[in-house]
Amino acid sequence: MRSEPNKELEAFAYRFFERRGAVLEKNENGFEALLPQSLSDALNTSEHIHINSGDHAGGQGYSVNYGSELLEKMIDAACRGLPLLAYRFEVDYLKKEGFERLVADQFKFFNAVGKIENQAETKTEYLFLTCRYTAQSDEQKHGLLNFVFNMETGAFIPGMAELVFAPGNIFTQLKHGFPDNKPLKGLIKNIKLNTQLTLKEELHSFYESMTRRFKRDASNLEEYYAALKKEMQKNLKRHALSQKLVQERRQKMDLLPAELERKRSDLYKKYSIRVHVEPCAGVWIHTPAVQVIYQIMVGRKRDSISFTYNPITRALDPLVCQGCANNTTNIFFCDHLHLLDQSCSSKCPLCQKNHDCP
Repeated sequence: MRSEPNKELEAFAYRFFERRGAVLEKNENGFEALLPQSLSDALNTSEHIHINSGDHAGGQGYSVNYGSELLEKMIDAACRGLPLLAYRFEVDYLKKEGFERLVADQFKFFNAVGKIENQAETKTEYLFLTCRYTAQSDEQKHGLLNFVFNMETGAFIPGMAELVFAPGNIFTQLKHGFPDNKPLKGLIKNIKLNTQLTLKEELHSFYESMTRRFKRDASNLEEYYAALKKEMQKNLKRHALSQKLVQERRQKMDLLPAELERKRSDLYKKYSIRVHVEPCAGVWIHTPAVQVIYQIMVGRKRDSISFTYNPITRALDPLVCQGCANNTTNIFFCDHLHLLDQSCSSKCPLCQKNHDCP
């Protein structure tokens, strides 16, 4: 009878090859695998290999017992990527009315008016992303942050991370996993933009501690150099000093401000905080939603924008500024009807970049 560890390792190996595009065929001794060339190159194997089960380890082919060379390579490859899972959110009831009120409650239009033109059930996708951060200064602080992004619009969804796995929410895991064609790279800019505010709140006490220590050490440093200058001035009054020694002491005193500034600069570097953030796990959430088409009027010009009703937050997702990609609920439009946030409203980045903007 095969031991549980061997069965688990064999199952891990099977999933590893399956998710990387290998063609697999099980047999009584384990399974055969036809690997893509890129995978065989990474593992330093031939393209056609046989994986022995625990009962047949030691024969021709490869073993995936603990400590085996192939298993170590597979674990390294598995840990190198971003772990991603896919789930479908099961919805019993989807909102069908009251969207006019939601728009009015959540959004403010500054140079436009609008009305709902149409609404329809649709499907949308979210990325639940867990990021690891490291704050490095005289001390280190580590932690995890959770973010959720609408994968179609790129909008960061505040508060959704806390609601996703709330009691009563039902998810079904999807066998096909995370889709390879999803624009994860396009979300990197949005991740960087939206981690700043969250990190500011998360690291507030850490920043306060480093600031307090910098001020304390800088104050001690200033007191030390002030006392040193005072002592040097006192020594100058001694009659036994030669003119040459007096001149040398004065030159040293003249260098004290520059030396103090260098020491302050070293302290500032010591207590400055450098933050590194990297994604460490992701969940693709596929869910029914409602798309609300909203007609906007800016003077005599008309256009339509789209809102997404999110059944998990039970609210409309924020819109994204076309100029800077930041979330916005305060809506402005330029003369060419680009949707902008307040920071971009005075000078539209898109019109400025494209002089032939229609």
